[in-house]
Amino acid sequence: MTTTTVSHILKASTHQTIGALKGILIKAEAYARQLNVEDSVLLTHRLYPDMFDLTRQVQIACDTVARGAARLAGLEMPAFPDTEQTFGELMARCDKVIAYVNGVDNAKIDASANVTLQIPMGANTMPMEGKAYLSGFILTNLHFHAAIAYALLRSQGLNIGKRDYLVPVE
Repeated sequence: MTTTTVSHILKASTHQTIGALKGILIKAEAYARQLNVEDSVLLTHRLYPDMFDLTRQVQIACDTVARGAARLAGLEMPAFPDTEQTFGELMARCDKVIAYVNGVDNAKIDASANVTLQIPMGANTMPMEGKAYLSGFILTNLHFHAAIAYALLRSQGLNIGKRDYLVPVE
């Protein structure tokens, strides 16, 4: 039987997408070494001047699932300071976020599936049921920022493909 609880979907999506993002970062670090460039050369790249750079895309992807898990479970927001400046530090953030999400009690997450939450949106809030928050906000933002991170590295010549985006590193 397939489990379709909010907690299962959140945890499986976090494992897959953040795990795959970590795998891409591992390849990017090796690529930077091959090119003999500092990590910052790749990490500060943007697709367009008004878009976030690679480092920020990874941070936001991680924050989205961690804060989403906390909000769904009724917990305080976790603090993950945005201090990463290397691939290694971003990979460590991915590991911390996966561990955090996996450590949140399933029953607490699932209890919010049909509860209306007040989701901060800038200066306002948007009421959303927990399951709608998961599907329409958490997962959407997770995949957007992970895909942009992938595109940023691909645009710099990193030889990665769809499989790298889909398969988590173990």
